[in-house]
Amino acid sequence: MTQNLGTNSPSFLRDIKIFRSIILLLVCISTFTQGLVAQTTDALSFEASYLSDYVNSPYSTLSTGTAYMGMIDLAASLNTETANLWPGGEFFFQLQNTHGATASESLVGDLQVFSNIDNGNYTFLYQLLYTQSIGALSLTIGSHDVNELFVASDYGGEYINSSFGLMPTVSMNVMISSFPKPCLGAILQYQFTPVFTFKTAVYEGDPLCLDDEPYNTKFSIDTNQGYFAIAEGNYTYSLGENFSNTYTFGGYYHSSQFDDIVNPNTAHKGNYGLYFIADQQLSASHKKDKKLGSFVKFGIAPKNRNEYPFFWALGLNYYAPFTKRANDVLGLAMASLSINRSLIGTELPYQHKNEQVIECFYKASIGDNISIQPEIQYIINPGAVLANNNTTIGLVRTHITF
Repeated sequence: MTQNLGTNSPSFLRDIKIFRSIILLLVCISTFTQGLVAQTTDALSFEASYLSDYVNSPYSTLSTGTAYMGMIDLAASLNTETANLWPGGEFFFQLQNTHGATASESLVGDLQVFSNIDNGNYTFLYQLLYTQSIGALSLTIGSHDVNELFVASDYGGEYINSSFGLMPTVSMNVMISSFPKPCLGAILQYQFTPVFTFKTAVYEGDPLCLDDEPYNTKFSIDTNQGYFAIAEGNYTYSLGENFSNTYTFGGYYHSSQFDDIVNPNTAHKGNYGLYFIADQQLSASHKKDKKLGSFVKFGIAPKNRNEYPFFWALGLNYYAPFTKRANDVLGLAMASLSINRSLIGTELPYQHKNEQVIECFYKASIGDNISIQPEIQYIINPGAVLANNNTTIGLVRTHITF
């Protein structure tokens, strides 16, 4: 079956007209506020961007065709020290609008979600927080996406498939404060040395979803759902001015009740997991921007209470691959999500032992405000079910900043 998802429906076309008006308004607001801030103070800053994915799926199992997804992002911050209020403080506000198709569900049926902006039609408060820094110590309180600070890889962040961001052994096994529905949390960071930083955080146990809280503006805490806690250490060292590496060790715990995978009548108190991430630079040249970087990610969780007990990913990024293209990036990566063996079988939810994805992209910068990223993803065993064949996805991402 061939479909054109999110691009021809009357509601979508109406939304596109609205979003075009919003973008034009954002450009005007951004231009005006930047001029105003430049004339007065650097304490207040604004950011606006538009991110879009155009998807072509000629060989998908569920349906073939095209789809469009977009995201408007508005952010503002106030530095209290620059504003001559008090030292070390910063307020941060972020609003998002997502629109278009939910292409993973409609086209592919993959578990790991091939686009990290796939969400449907919502307008919502994304983050609202305050950070206070005192020397090497900082405390953040508010509505916060855990992946902004935790379980993150700089090199992996170049990719569009969501598994290269927040690894699924964390996001798919427990309820977590992440896109598109962050929740209240408190984050503590301390930089012990120039090369080692420790950070930990506690969040609400159940962020709910945007259908339950459409605008994400309810800040009440439901203690019946427990809490989610996470901690990690980051070690960074440099082998010269243009050669640095970062290693991350982390773990998390959710205090709620979790059913046993084999015996649903048995419940476990709490759930947990460990992860490791390495951003390793492999080479550098005398040119500042040209380098070859790699990343590896591993996540593990106990098999007796988790559908997805193991995850790994690895990739290579080549920065400034061509002369006079200092801001371009070429990337190739693979990720694999393992399925709990107790759930694999002819009459069970899954028939394959894993779902894997290979992603290859080229991101080209056009001036200072636009990037275009064409890519191909090959998804092996989508959904880890026998009915879904391997799928090739063609995708072009456009990112515009104002």
